[in-house]
Amino acid sequence: MIDHVKIFDCTLREVGYQTGWYFSDEFAKRIYKFALGKGIDYVEVGFFHNESADPGKGNFRYCSIRNDEITNTFQHVKNITKLSAMRDVQRPLSELVPKEESMIDTVRILTRSHETDFSILSKHIELCNRLGYEIFINFTSAGYNTMERNKEFAHFAKEMGVESVEFADTESVMTRDYVVNTIAICHDEGLKVGVHLHDKNGTAEELANLALEQGADYMDVTHLGLGGKWRDGNLTMEYLLRRLNVKGGYESTIVKNELIEELIKYHEFSVAE
Repeated sequence: MIDHVKIFDCTLREVGYQTGWYFSDEFAKRIYKFALGKGIDYVEVGFFHNESADPGKGNFRYCSIRNDEITNTFQHVKNITKLSAMRDVQRPLSELVPKEESMIDTVRILTRSHETDFSILSKHIELCNRLGYEIFINFTSAGYNTMERNKEFAHFAKEMGVESVEFADTESVMTRDYVVNTIAICHDEGLKVGVHLHDKNGTAEELANLALEQGADYMDVTHLGLGGKWRDGNLTMEYLLRRLNVKGGYESTIVKNELIEELIKYHEFSVAE
């Protein structure tokens, strides 16, 4: 934790759209060691997608299926910074291995706000809980939600025993009032809350500042703000660290250079079309 906020470094998951989730082991470890050294709480590596329904991608697209490969990548550097991956409940999924067999600590259950079915979502929460994972719910395309809908989401999460929910501004339509009111709704429900800000309209930094002022508990970032299926970008690691008075230093320069090299190396596998 830095100041009062916990940070998810989503670079590997988000930039996976440009590399097909192919990354060299050395770069993945570089990302992890940077996070560990700067006090960043989570490195999110990818998804739990079904390989037969979504073939031809790198290891981080198929967490659990590629459990041995992911273990080999991180086993000698893994420390207190947690590894997470997203479980997209509206897409074909891989089987989950128990937490005790996995390098992944945290499952962020992704549900598109307008497609959310509480009966389905509850089954995924129960499964992840039974297998021993820390659980978040990420409501994507959340900027169009009414506050009444966000109250329903927060109440459901609390009833299911989920500690934290996150709201993703997938279309970059959140307003200042939306951020203030949504954080208040979750805190009033006794939930921790985070935001995942895309930057199509150049509002990510403004809304991130506001979210921090309002006591947001979690924040998602990527190095250089890169990533996303539509190349729409994210709140940048560099901005958030400056805002929290953390110096990226030479380590940040190395990560950014190696990230660009990874994009060049794996460009032919891009799925951001």
